[in-house]
Formats: sequence, C-alpha cells, structure tokens
Amino acid sequence: MSSSSGSLKRTLGTVDVVAITVSAVTPASSVFVIAPFAIQQAGSGAFLAFVLAAVLALMYACCYSELGCAHRSAGADYVYAKRVFGGVAGYAMFFVSMLSMPILPPLLATGAATYLNVALGTQFDTHIVALAIVAASFALGVLNIKLNAWVTGSFLLLEVAVLLVIVVLGFGNAQQPMSVLLQPQLVENGVLSATPMALVFAAVGTALFSYNGFAGAVIMVEDMKCGGRTVHKAVLWSLLLVVVIELIPVVALLIGAPSLAELIASEDPIGYVLSSLGNETLVRLVSAGIFLSVFNAVIAIVIQMGRIVFSTGRDQLWTPALNSIFTRIHPRWESPWLATLALAAPAILLSLTSNLAQMTSFTVLLLVITYLVSSLAAVFSRVLRSDVEHSHRMPLWPLPALLAVIGSGYLLSAIAMEASPQDFLIIAGLLAVSVIFYAAHGKFSPTFQKL
Repeated sequence: MSSSSGSLKRTLGTVDVVAITVSAVTPASSVFVIAPFAIQQAGSGAFLAFVLAAVLALMYACCYSELGCAHRSAGADYVYAKRVFGGVAGYAMFFVSMLSMPILPPLLATGAATYLNVALGTQFDTHIVALAIVAASFALGVLNIKLNAWVTGSFLLLEVAVLLVIVVLGFGNAQQPMSVLLQPQLVENGVLSATPMALVFAAVGTALFSYNGFAGAVIMVEDMKCGGRTVHKAVLWSLLLVVVIELIPVVALLIGAPSLAELIASEDPIGYVLSSLGNETLVRLVSAGIFLSVFNAVIAIVIQMGRIVFSTGRDQLWTPALNSIFTRIHPRWESPWLATLALAAPAILLSLTSNLAQMTSFTVLLLVITYLVSSLAAVFSRVLRSDVEHSHRMPLWPLPALLAVIGSGYLLSAIAMEASPQDFLIIAGLLAVSVIFYAAHGKFSPTFQKL
C-alpha cells in the first residue's frame, strides 16, 4: 500500500479533541502514578500543591488558547517560539519536544506494570510489560484518528469509573478532618508535623506534571473540522475536566486514609488506602482499570507525537530525505504513519530503563522550560506579530501570561537547584545542537523561514 505526502484530514470536532487530550493526560495514571510523588514530597500538602498547580495551569491554558488560535499549527510550541522569537528559539523548542516526547510513553507504561501484576496476581517483569504497552500503542497510534478518538473516549469513561471508586471509598469512609488539607502535615522521624510551605511549593511542579497534556489540544488544530477556530475551547475544557477528575480523588485519598502517617510513609499510598478500605477483588478490579487507562493514555500521546513530527517534516526542520518521510500520509488510515513511528525505537529502548524517578524529574524540567517559553510567546505575540490575527484573546492580557512566566521562572529555579549535572549537560547539548541544525538547515529552509 503506497503512501503520499499531504495534509492532515480535518475530521475532528471539539468534543473529539477534548476526548483525545484528556485521555493523553490520563487522570487515573496521574492520580495513581504521579500523585504519590507529591504526597511523599509534601504529605497532605499535596492538596494545596494540586490547587496551586491548577491555578498556574489555568494561566498556561490562557496562553495556549490564544497562541493556538493565532498560530494554527500541529507543531505548537516550536512554531510559537519561531514565529515570535526567531529561528534559533524555534529549533531549541523543537529539540526540547523531540527529547521529551519519547520519555512520556515509557514513563507511564512503567508505572502501569505494577497495576497489571496486581490485577492478574502475576509477577511479569516491569520492563517487559512497559515495552509491550509502548510497542502496541505505536501500532495503534498510526490508525485513523477519528477511530482513535472513539477508542480513547470509551477508555476515558472507564478511567473516570475507576477514580469514582476511590472517591466513594474515601469520602464514604472519611477518617481525617478536612483541616489536614489546609493545614498540611508531613511525617518526620515517624511523627506527623506541619509541612513547610517550601515543600508544598516544591510539589507544585510534580502536581503540574500530573495535569500536563491539557494543552495538547493545540497539536490537533489541523485535524479539526472548523479549521481550529474553536481550539481555545478544547484547551480550556480539557484543563477543567482534568483538574476536576484528578483533584477530587486526591482529596478522597487524604480524607479517607485510616492513618495519615501510614499513608504518607507508604511507598504505595494508593494501594494502602485501597487495601485498607476495600477488599482483594476491588483492588484487582481497580488495578485492571488503571492499567487499561494508562494504555489508553499512551495511545493518545503517540497520536499527538505523530502530529508534531509530521509538522517538523512539513516545516523542513530535518534533512530533505527525513522531511519527505515524515510528511507521508497513509492512504487508508489517513494518518502521518511514518512520523508516528519515528519515535517508537527510542521510546521502546527507554522502556528498559529502571530509574522512574529520574525520568520523571527530568521530564518535569523540560516541561517547565516549555511552559516558560510559550508563556513568553503569549506575552509578546500580539506585539511582535501584529500581522497575525489573534482571533481569540485571553482576558486581562497580559496578566495571565505574566503570571505564567513568573510561575514558570519560580518552578524552574526550584527544579534547577535539585537537578543533576547530567541534566544541565543535556540541556546545554540541546542548545548547541539547535544552533548547529538551524545553521545547517533552518536558515536555508524557505518553509521554516516563512513560518
């Protein structure tokens, strides 16, 4: 079956985009895989961290809503950076995206392996399970996006049902006072004590990571029937649903814990609550639901990754041969199938790594850098690109964008203090490669220069 270069087919409505976007965020895996990191960092202060992260995410959503409508490209972040700040900035964001994207599928898949073993009562190797999830997700990700929208939307309903179990268990067996949410506590030397607000603020980055993906709606702007005119609605609705779906179960976990100290000290706080308040059958059913929801999330992320790589080929950021490969559209599936499969190999290889915490911290670092650059683009887009119609304008501009810049700057400084020298070397290498690629290809690409 042959392939041909072309454009993405506009088949998605706003609801379809929201379904894929929220599935990519995978609220269940965020609650079960990422939220425990926040609980271990800040104790019951995880609630405040999630609330503050939601406020900051709203500022980012305002930025992406305006940028997505003004610069309607599947390339998203690198396109915004290029159009507002120039070619080198565009290439830098391009490589940040290329580095961060392959990390997400194995990161989620590795966390899902535990829940598969709990559900089946097995002891499958974590890396083998993660590899199987990632490989299958790339295989499914090349299919027609309309079909995938229905698939991811259906799995999303299952995901919400799983989280409702946590909500019912937690609030139905409330054993902690509501004060633990606003007066956060942490375990020190086996004893509960007040959580310093510095630790709460430090956990905001982790909480923000759990919401990450809501802005992915802008990646599918070229798949929308309306030509992307309503992409701002897709971004805002996606964020609202993600926050509600995640924050309520987090509250239920903290309120329903039989012992707050044991919850915080546990390596698996979610499993602690489930085993304490439920039974073995319930634990297995919930674990099965979590596993399927993570599988769904990885499929949705792969779909978005394919759109970004397709866009980089169309905008001629690679060599001519690679640009031609990445812009091929499958005649039957109507998807950028080669662009989608381009990152399969590194994602599968990363599935074999064992340091989940290090992968998470480095991904958060790249995420905050991306948010900072896009927030700055939202501040200056109207001024530096007055030739571009900004059909949707954020309220109270530039205040939300400035708050997003300040929040990103604070988080970046806090994360940088904890980052390893290896992380800084990788970032420095990215910048060097960006300059080299721009000088070798970007400066001579008519398509990239016209972005």
